[in-house]
Amino acid sequence: MRKLLCLAALLTIGAAAVAQESAPRPAKPPRHFYKLTYVLKESDEGKVVNQRTFVVTGSTGDVNMIERYASRLRAGSRYPVRDEGKTNYIDVGVNLDTRLEEVAEGLAMDTTAEISSVGGESTTSGSAPVLRQVRTNAQAVVALNKSFVLFTVDDPASRHQFQLEVTAAPQR
Repeated sequence: MRKLLCLAALLTIGAAAVAQESAPRPAKPPRHFYKLTYVLKESDEGKVVNQRTFVVTGSTGDVNMIERYASRLRAGSRYPVRDEGKTNYIDVGVNLDTRLEEVAEGLAMDTTAEISSVGGESTTSGSAPVLRQVRTNAQAVVALNKSFVLFTVDDPASRHQFQLEVTAAPQR
């Protein structure tokens, strides 16, 4: 009798283990890829004086992941700055980091933009030049294949204004 009870217990435990292994795992949402076209416009008193276009691909994925799929774009130069006899380099230009998530209304975007440039003036003669910088984080839901203004910001050191537009298109 004791052997029969032990055998029944082992069979029950084994069946439970097999059932756990064969239980279907929740399906991960499929990754979809998008072409993101950014247009950065710089204007002076309403007149566009500079316009740059940046294109990067991004994807959606498992939104439960801490590090969702992010697209990163870096465009610029390394600018030398002399300090006490040695040269350090500072990155200037445009940095765009974007995370995407598909929602019923379109594509949810979390975009961090950093725009920096070297000013023409310096604080004192022979010292490092002034660096100008605009940083923002914009969150928006955009409709596919339609241009959307993520932000417009005034440069506090001049009469210039920066505007960043994005168009998201599914990649086929």
